[in-house]
Amino acid sequence: MTTPEQSQQERALETGAVYQDAEGRRTTDPGSGAANADSEADRNAEHLKRGEVGPRVPEE
Repeated sequence: MTTPEQSQQERALETGAVYQDAEGRRTTDPGSGAANADSEADRNAEHLKRGEVGPRVPEE
């Protein structure tokens, strides 16, 4: 069961009032949200270059 606070947070995410990246960082600033997404994409690209396909799991 969700609390009213959780419900409100989920609505904010759905409407775009709050931005959240895959690591759970949340912000109301679209610029910060984009910067978080860009840095996450860069980290993911580095992992792929090393052959990692999941969290610290080398590709076999």
